[in-house]
Amino acid sequence: MAVTLPLMADENSASDNFEKIYPIDDEIVQDLKDLYILSGLSLPSTTGPYSGSELKMALKRLDYASLGSFEKSLYDRIEGRLMEDAASAVFTVDLAIIPEIYMHSNTSKTFQTWDNWIIDWADSPPALSFVMEQHIGRNFYGFFDFSIGTTKTKAPYRETAFGDRIWESNIPIDIMNNLDFNFPYRAFVAAGGENWSLEVGRERYSWGPGQTGNFILGDHIKYHNSARITAFDDNFKYTFLVLSFIHPQNYYYAAEGGKSSLHPNGKDGQSSYLNGISAFIAHRLEWRFLDDKLGFVLTEGVMYMSKDNRIDLIAISPAHLFHNSYTRSLTNSILSFEFDWTVMKGLNIYTQIVVDEMILPGEPVPGKEGADPAEPTSMGYMLGATYDMALSDGILSFNLEGAYTDPYLYLRDGNSQVEDGNGRNQEEGEWGINFVVPTREMVKNGGTQYFDEQFLGYKYGGDAIVAQLSVNYRKPGNWMAGGRFFYMAHGTHDQWTVWTQVNRDYHNVSTPTDEHQTGNHKDSNAKDRNAVSHTFDIGFDGSIILPYGFSVGTSLDFVSILNAGNIKSYKVEFDVQWSFAVGWSL
Repeated sequence: MAVTLPLMADENSASDNFEKIYPIDDEIVQDLKDLYILSGLSLPSTTGPYSGSELKMALKRLDYASLGSFEKSLYDRIEGRLMEDAASAVFTVDLAIIPEIYMHSNTSKTFQTWDNWIIDWADSPPALSFVMEQHIGRNFYGFFDFSIGTTKTKAPYRETAFGDRIWESNIPIDIMNNLDFNFPYRAFVAAGGENWSLEVGRERYSWGPGQTGNFILGDHIKYHNSARITAFDDNFKYTFLVLSFIHPQNYYYAAEGGKSSLHPNGKDGQSSYLNGISAFIAHRLEWRFLDDKLGFVLTEGVMYMSKDNRIDLIAISPAHLFHNSYTRSLTNSILSFEFDWTVMKGLNIYTQIVVDEMILPGEPVPGKEGADPAEPTSMGYMLGATYDMALSDGILSFNLEGAYTDPYLYLRDGNSQVEDGNGRNQEEGEWGINFVVPTREMVKNGGTQYFDEQFLGYKYGGDAIVAQLSVNYRKPGNWMAGGRFFYMAHGTHDQWTVWTQVNRDYHNVSTPTDEHQTGNHKDSNAKDRNAVSHTFDIGFDGSIILPYGFSVGTSLDFVSILNAGNIKSYKVEFDVQWSFAVGWSL
């Protein structure tokens, strides 16, 4: 019996260009992940985005002849997409029109802004997108997305807060108040070859296998200004990444009377002078073991902040050990370990561990007599399992995931700002070298502001216990439908919580906290928080690809929150959230 084998690299056309960069939410990435699990292999790289050359190498790792009939069809689909993209014209354009509406039942303050909506703003599509791609020779690729959508900006910088009406839309009807002037969100140039890829520009990132988020880089941040280089081979991948942010000295300030607070830097319009360097710098190493059944990932990163624009070149060395910099006044390092093991065909188990601050032997232990003061332990843990099975001509997938984060994960003290060098607790208005980052937004009348600070890693931050069970069925390239149950217990600490050392006057807090004993950069009434908030969500979503470039997508969520805002309450806040989108693309 004759066996048809897939095309190999040396059968490609001499003009093929495999340096297209595939975003983290591209269906081809999910197809490859499912194909690996169904084939009994550990996950392909969890460091997105990806070049076509890398995806092609990952696909070739599979033994085509040993695959089942469905797995072969999925293999052929992935390969066909890669070959089609590689043979694209030098200059291509695409127009996508995706009007989307959002409706919900509860317009109270609890469900205003995007914070308590299940749909992330980063996942909401623009109403119109005009994409240009350039395939130059075999080694260069360019991408630019001109989009029109609505801004995430909150009141008073727009007339109303998102969610204070029953319905919302991604169509910017009120141009000066709602039009998003911050595009493009994906725009970059890239170069690469058979074993490497370089990308510089604006991109969205996700590092890790998590479904509810990831500890080092989460996909909830819509864009990063970045430079990335990746080298990969059959059983090893190395990534070096630099992300650039606005230095917090530009939006933390001391008001009159000595009271410090956080504020948007927009009152002087676009002419506000910006000073300082703030950058996240990381390297990520991935290995494959035990006949490709076990994957291990080591990530080390550092947040580098310089008030006067000076930078130590060792900080951008791809081979440096960041934890050995010993420059607390400039840097804060972070470390993570990831494992995934495909126990048998269809079943993959994964875990993530992140270390922001760990108590080493000989160091003061928080809460113990004689250990005054001590650094609070700051770590996070995730455990998950995915089971995939081929059913008919689609994939039925189950995922169960849990996560736990310490209260001070991603936060750090203000000691580096104390000019006399004497260590003390951070105070309100003193920026710390932490892993909380702003995104710049232009607002009406030409101003800019940075108050949308988010955790760089896990989107729920520290002080959280999260569990999620999800089930979905999808026919690749046609339709999908799924459901999920989500639960989160979140303590009183947030991204604006003032860092403090643990001593006899401040107990060693543990997750989830039910009181906010320290200061808060944004909420002057943070000490009124006196309860753990509990969030439940039962959600459903689906999408279908129709002929002639049309598509339809929808989601429906039943959300309830007990002790909203961490204020003790006997009343549960309910909301029914629905989104519906119709798209058309060239």
